[in-house]
Amino acid sequence: MYRSISTLVLLTFAMDALAGDPDAAKSIVVQHCVKCHAVPNYNPEGGPPSVNAPSFTELASDRERYSEDRLRAFLRSPHWPMTQFNLSPTDIDNLVAYIQNLGK
Repeated sequence: MYRSISTLVLLTFAMDALAGDPDAAKSIVVQHCVKCHAVPNYNPEGGPPSVNAPSFTELASDRERYSEDRLRAFLRSPHWPMTQFNLSPTDIDNLVAYIQNLGK
């Protein structure tokens, strides 16, 4: 019984570790994301340019349309205007955690 509980606790911590660190994503958000997305507390002067990018609030609140898997797939695939930078798997984990944390 104790072995099962300890295994469950370890798995829970492992899942949390894989979930990403929303605070670690802030530098990417400030450097890149705010150029096209409206991001709470990080709007650049005059707001983002009009490129039809959804706001981070929209991404966070519509989990059916912007599921974790869809966000990850989108961030892994270079696309305009995000072709100028590549995200590491850790960056993707952190950004997904950041976006999903906005919806809480």
